[in-house]
Amino acid sequence: MSQDDPTISPPPVQLIFVHLPKTGGFALHAALERALPAGSVLRIGDSAAQQAFAAMRPGQVAPYSMVSGHFTFEEAKARARPGARFATVLRDPVARLVSAFNYMSTWEDHPLHASFRNRGFAEFIADSGQELAAEACRQLTGRDTAAEAIPVLESHYALVGTTARLPDVSQRLHQWLGLAPQVPGRENVTAGQGRMSLTSETCEQLLELTREDRKLFQHFASRHNGLFIHRACSGV
Repeated sequence: MSQDDPTISPPPVQLIFVHLPKTGGFALHAALERALPAGSVLRIGDSAAQQAFAAMRPGQVAPYSMVSGHFTFEEAKARARPGARFATVLRDPVARLVSAFNYMSTWEDHPLHASFRNRGFAEFIADSGQELAAEACRQLTGRDTAAEAIPVLESHYALVGTTARLPDVSQRLHQWLGLAPQVPGRENVTAGQGRMSLTSETCEQLLELTREDRKLFQHFASRHNGLFIHRACSGV
């Protein structure tokens, strides 16, 4: 986590990037961080950084041009600079969970690798249902259903993109931060495939626990063609 640097003069717009895991968000973060001054980015990654962020006061977060990582909308909203622009990227939730499982089960340095290396996908879904149900809705808005989450995203977020529109998302965020646009590279790429055990029961469980997140994803993929920009920011 970067330390405050009083010599840095942050741009008037603070970007809050709520990173839903396995959506290409780290590649986007890396592209933006490379272009920003050293010390102007606050990255929230592992559990220790999450705990530290939860203990920060708004005045400690205000100097950063970009705050990015695995925190909730509510945690960030309570600490963001007034007028901060919130952004996030969505991915088809079934594909996202498959990618997350493969990532945890095959990357030896992942903090949860020991728990997942000998587990099958069916076990992952059966054991983690309550944690995974409506995960995107809850992290991005604090709501449990797509019907409740969509209005929050459309009123409080400056941008909501899908993975298919990642280059467009990157271009707009670079623009808001006063940076020359860059195309995100590939970061945190899943190294291999875990034990993809599947049963009919697993498929039923998977569709049930992703039901609300699939509604959320389809709304932005279809209604907004994969790239929602708040009307207040559309001309900026």
